[in-house]
This record gives sequence, structure tokens and C-alpha cells, in this order.
Amino acid sequence: MEKLSLGSVALIGLGVSNRAVLDYLLEHNITPVVRCPEKITLPRGACGVFGKNYLNTCEDMVFRSPSVRPDKILGRGKVFSEISFSLENVRCFKIGVTGSDGKTTTSTLIHKILCEAGKGAYLVGNVGTPLISYLDRIKKEDFICCELSSFQLFDYKPSLDVAIVTGITPNHLDWHRDFAEYVLSKKNITKNARRVILPYDLPGRRLFDGDMVSYFSLTDLSHLGGKHAYLKDGYVYYGKKRLFPKEKIKLAGDFNIKNVLCAILATYDLVGLMPILNIVSTFGGVSHRMERVASVSGVDFVDSSIDSTPDRTAATLSAFDKSRVIAIMGGYDKNLKYDILKEATKGLKAIVLLGENREKILMCQEAQRVFTVNTMHEAVSLASSLAVAGDTILLSPASASFDMYKNYEEKSEAFLCAIRGIENGRNKENS
Repeated sequence: MEKLSLGSVALIGLGVSNRAVLDYLLEHNITPVVRCPEKITLPRGACGVFGKNYLNTCEDMVFRSPSVRPDKILGRGKVFSEISFSLENVRCFKIGVTGSDGKTTTSTLIHKILCEAGKGAYLVGNVGTPLISYLDRIKKEDFICCELSSFQLFDYKPSLDVAIVTGITPNHLDWHRDFAEYVLSKKNITKNARRVILPYDLPGRRLFDGDMVSYFSLTDLSHLGGKHAYLKDGYVYYGKKRLFPKEKIKLAGDFNIKNVLCAILATYDLVGLMPILNIVSTFGGVSHRMERVASVSGVDFVDSSIDSTPDRTAATLSAFDKSRVIAIMGGYDKNLKYDILKEATKGLKAIVLLGENREKILMCQEAQRVFTVNTMHEAVSLASSLAVAGDTILLSPASASFDMYKNYEEKSEAFLCAIRGIENGRNKENS
């Protein structure tokens, strides 16, 4: 355990993860210095340093918020993120999941499968509760499944029992200097891992580290031998074992089949087939990921506000009959390219664009009709006027949400509020 002592710890930023760190430190009678660019309200007894020099630290240990690049912090202290400190100091079976897409669904599947098998399991990291909140209760025989972002992996090489990379496509280029740095950050998850799980079609996959590497693919990998997960003749296989027909998987879309294959590779040797089959045949997806949230006059409203990249939106669109989809897109620009949307949006009934990057998406789409608006209420109202029974109105931004909202959950809530307005209007018409 890293030594924590009074007056020697700083927290840079006070988001979700560092609030959990603060609670942990206070419970252990350690009051840190909280450093933030703007003045915030702190618990009684906590010290604060605010203003433009908040990154100039003098403490021995520094917990950075994931959004803060460690190379921006000036001072003598050793720099941690909440998750790096927690992973170093927990003793149990550790599974880490990263990737540009699919990591939340994959992490959730793994956690549910372990729980179904009766294991003591915790879902932590970039999804679920910060791991530090569980440090005092996790036992050696327990399991953690930890979703890890490139921000968290940037300066840390965790020692994991299983390290999973769901895939890598450009993302967060407003934070990383370039795509190469982003890839190197993701690659850190495989350092020191006892087992590594990768997509077979991952470019440069052989450059990733790991004593034992397993691959997943939608195509037959039986020629490789070893422990790989793949599809063959309509069935899911693990190595040479035929497990179940792919139709048993409730999640829609080929990208979700890949997530299931990841989860199989991570858990089959730990729990066997039945807990896996029980979960994949009943689990319908995580919140804000292709989540059907309403139906009004035969029109389905689907929330996929977690789709924060063009690649993720392209994958989501592939699971629908595009001719019946009106997509709401746009948001904060992460300095990404949107070219993939040209093919992905071909045949869409319509696109409604809002947000700061709407002009960029406008130049990279092939929908039958396209419109631009200024607010979510306008977007939902316009989409509803275009839709008929059997259509789907899909919120899939292909962008982050920080231009207009605090996060994608807040954007989702704006979507739901606008839908409620449509429902109330229809009810008045019918009364």
C-alpha cells in the first residue's frame, strides 16, 4: 500500500473519481489539498487551492482527475489517478477492459456473468463505482472488472490477470496529441498482463504485449488452435468447443456479438458455459446504448447518446433498417474525422443535426434528407414531424456532448424531456 500521510496528498480536480478519493482519505483521517481552477465548496476541514496556478503542486502524492494530463502537473509529487492507485493496492482477480467502442457493454457482460456464477464481483473504473470505494471490503477471492479509458491508462501500466482491448479507432484527439499517442495509451493495458484478449482484425495486434494472447472474431479462427472465440456456421465457438447458436445472443448488431465473444474469453475458464448462456440470452444492453426509451403513435425513440464517435454511430446504424431511421446527430468536436459516416448514413430516411460540429457532419453524410437545428427540443419535434408508424427516431450523436451538456447522460435527459413534450402534445390532440 502506498503510504498516505497527513498534509502530503493533493487532489487535482474533484469529479466523480476524485470525490471518491476524497471520501476514502477522510475516512482514513487524511485531509488532502484540493486543487481546482475555480473555487468550489469543500467538506468541512478540507483545504483548497484555486486559480490559474492550481497545477503547481507541492505535495508528495497527487491524484489527478482523468481529464488532466499528467505532463501538465508541475511539482515533486508522484502522480496517480484514482484507478491506478486502487489497482496497485487491491488483491484479487483483476480484469481490465479498454477500447474505443464496446468497453462498457463488455465490462457489464463480464460482471453480470461473474455474478450469475455466484462470484463476489465488482464493476468499477470508467463505469460503475470508483474502485477506491471498495478497497476496504474486497477479498482475495473476489473479482473486479474495470473499464479503463485512454486518460486513465496514459501514465499507468496495470498488472492485470486479464487485459481486454475491444478495438481501437480514432478518439479523444482533442486530449491526445495524435492518434499514435492514443494507441500507445491503450496499449498500456496489456503491459504485465497474464492474459491478453484482442480482436483478430486489430491493426498491429502482434505489437501488443502478453504471455498468452486470445483473439475474437466474427470469422472462423479454428485454424489458429488455442483459446480463441469466434463464429462458425452460425455457432459461437470457444477453441474447439461449439457453445451455442449465435441467435441465442439477445444484443443486436455484429459489434455486440464481438462484445459477447470478449466476455466469453474472459469468463469461460472461470465459470463454465451456463452462467454465460444465461446472461447473453437475456441481457438487452446498457443504458444509453441502443436503448428503446419510448414509443409514440407507432414511432420508436431510441437513446444511443453514448455513441460519442463516428465509428460508434456507424456501428449503431448497422443494426437498423436505415430507410426507417431518422437520426439525431452532432455535438462537441473531438478533432475526429467523420468520413466513415458517408457509407454509414446511405439510405437513412433523414438526419437532424445540432451542436458545434454539425457542419462537419453535414459534409460527410448521404441521408435522403438532412436538416440543422439549434436545440434538442427542435431536433425531436422536427424528427417527429418526419416520422410515420414503424419508423425509429435515433439519438446517436457521433460526438461528445460537452458543447451543450455536461455529459451524455444530460444529453439523454434532454432527449427524454423533448419526447415527453411530444407525448403530451399527442395526448392533448386525442383528448
